[in-house]
Amino acid sequence: MVINPYIEIPLRALFSFIFLLVFARMNGREQISQLTYFEYVVGITIGSIAATLTTTPMDPFLPGLLGMAVWAILPYLTGILVLKSVPARKIIEGEPVVVIQNGKIDEEALARQRLNLDDLMLMLREKDIFNIGDVENAVFETNGDLTVQRKSQLNPVTPADLNIGTSYQGLPTTVVQDGVLIENRLKEISLSKDWIVKKLQGEHGVTDISQVSIAQLDTSGNLYVDLINANPENKPH
Repeated sequence: MVINPYIEIPLRALFSFIFLLVFARMNGREQISQLTYFEYVVGITIGSIAATLTTTPMDPFLPGLLGMAVWAILPYLTGILVLKSVPARKIIEGEPVVVIQNGKIDEEALARQRLNLDDLMLMLREKDIFNIGDVENAVFETNGDLTVQRKSQLNPVTPADLNIGTSYQGLPTTVVQDGVLIENRLKEISLSKDWIVKKLQGEHGVTDISQVSIAQLDTSGNLYVDLINANPENKPH
């Protein structure tokens, strides 16, 4: 049966999109900057198969979908293998490489990673380091990022260094989002709807929760409020 290509192509695109979404969720939530080279190549391959399935109606759809499924399932299986086996992890993902150790650049390690000094300086500048003399150790990670340890005398002073006590600071709780009160979040922190309504009205002049874009309560009891369509200069905090 011949199907109108103006109907078949959108249907192919829809089914390919759904399968890509399922496969992407199945294989995790790593950001592009965190992907290994292997994962990057697999992603390009799966995307290419999906594009071919969409734009070539003369090719049978199901065999191509099967190929895309195999390409998506194999990284999932290798991901499980990487979690369970250290030798497999080293083979598939590689190992981090120390490129600066005890303040000295390892030129051989840079060469093995096909990096030059300009590449190294670029990655250091991305870490707000402009002087190699400030670096104690630097590790080239398997995802292509550079992890840097500054020399200890250049680390910022912390309250612990000065023997200053600090109070607990946990994550804020979002209690209103897009004009909707999130009641289960209030129950988690043992607060009532009446309490938040009074807090919004008394401290921020909010007469209706639907006016609130987002409201977050921190562990010190401070409520941050951002109103929908409010002038930035007049937004309550």
